[in-house]
Amino acid sequence: MKQNVAILDLGTSKITVLIGSHGANGSICIDGIARCDYAGYCGGTWFEPEFLGDAIERALNVAMERAQLKINKLYVGVPGDFLLCETNEVTISLNKKRRVTDNDVETLYNQGNIYDYPDWTAVNVQPVYYTLDDDRKLIMPVGMTTTRLGGLISYILAKDEFIDVIGTAVCAAGVEQVEFVAAPLAEMLFLFDDYKRDRCVMLADVGALSTTLTIGRGDGICRQYYFPWGGGRITLALEEALKIPRREAEKLKRHVILSLDPEYKIKSGEAGGFVMTEYSVEIDNEVHRYPVAAVNDVVKNEIRKFALYTEKALKVCDYEYPEFTPLCITGGGLNHIRGAAEWLSTLISRSVEAVNPSLPLLDIPQMSSSLGLLDMVLSSEAQDVGIAGRIRRLFSKRNK
Repeated sequence: MKQNVAILDLGTSKITVLIGSHGANGSICIDGIARCDYAGYCGGTWFEPEFLGDAIERALNVAMERAQLKINKLYVGVPGDFLLCETNEVTISLNKKRRVTDNDVETLYNQGNIYDYPDWTAVNVQPVYYTLDDDRKLIMPVGMTTTRLGGLISYILAKDEFIDVIGTAVCAAGVEQVEFVAAPLAEMLFLFDDYKRDRCVMLADVGALSTTLTIGRGDGICRQYYFPWGGGRITLALEEALKIPRREAEKLKRHVILSLDPEYKIKSGEAGGFVMTEYSVEIDNEVHRYPVAAVNDVVKNEIRKFALYTEKALKVCDYEYPEFTPLCITGGGLNHIRGAAEWLSTLISRSVEAVNPSLPLLDIPQMSSSLGLLDMVLSSEAQDVGIAGRIRRLFSKRNK
């Protein structure tokens, strides 16, 4: 009998609920899905909080109706805006040379957890790497023989206010049990394989209103940064520069191709061929045209601001990541603009790659976080109960 799980993912402009299960060969089967617009949040502050509960209940009801089942237990992804990441280098002595047990790993985690901050709760504890008495680094130490166990452990904490507000809303919607997990962690584990993560990954999830920049290694997050820039900034800039309605600006944004240069043939002296000089947008059966050069300048200027935020975050980062680590971008704020990655790469002098889920029909950047949460939860649910099953996925719980 297949095991269904349900996740709730809170983006900056949309709420996503997925109900799914594992299919053959570890594939993901989606039985119910709902994506609902809502006012969202930015910088850890909710817009229109009085309507948040209604939006969550609406999304849950749509997903349950489509899946034809009741959600009794829900996993909620905590966005980067409401998270704090700390890492700690920890070592414990095993007193004699012996095999490492699951209890030893739990002792290591507990000893390193010095982050008993007011108003924050640990939702995930993950290893960046472990070390043994020969100082070699590894990800799974259980069963290895050593006299001491150490490692760099990542502790991810969520704001208690987020847990209280969302937990109350979910329970009011009729869900009996809710657990919380860091959405950026789930996303990183889902989008990158073990080999890439062991070398270090850098992921920017660009939403409509904000961006979470995560630097991860192994199974853990080493550093995380938030800045208030999202794809909505481009929409607003087009709206103001061209004096057009926001709906039209949003549609125009999705036509942009930054690699277009209408002046190229004139500058280079080339003749013949087709040169696209205008973007055409149809609104209410009327076609509106805008010059490519003017539109692209607006978009490039906004992405330049994103580049400045990124460079500032990397400049203050005290974690020593490999110099040539590429910046990967996902989320719905930037990836749909053709040529954005190349332009951003030029601005920050670093390789930039767009990453999407590698799933048929769901390979869109807007689904990276939601599918990451579902995959992480399904993997955890499939493990045995007890420390051995929970060692790589530790959740904070809230019962009704």
